[in-house]
Amino acid sequence: MEDLEALRLKIVDVTIEILKLVKKRLELAREAKRIKAQKGLPIKDEYAERRLLSKVLETCEELNIFPELGKELTKLLIKYSIKIQEEDE
Repeated sequence: MEDLEALRLKIVDVTIEILKLVKKRLELAREAKRIKAQKGLPIKDEYAERRLLSKVLETCEELNIFPELGKELTKLLIKYSIKIQEEDE
């Protein structure tokens, strides 16, 4: 059986990997901003946000993850994607 400290180190590693994925997502949001600007589209797209949230909740159910966690995390990711796109204006 693993000791608690070893388990905590694994949790740190997974958390760092999540942050790296968040960075990648923010880079994709910047690229989306460029495309939206070229096409004259607004930064915020509520339809796309609803589709994403729906997919996240479906995935939470498949993975047996708290749907509230998926919803809160998705809203936070959307918030910062919008923020980064607005900052680049």
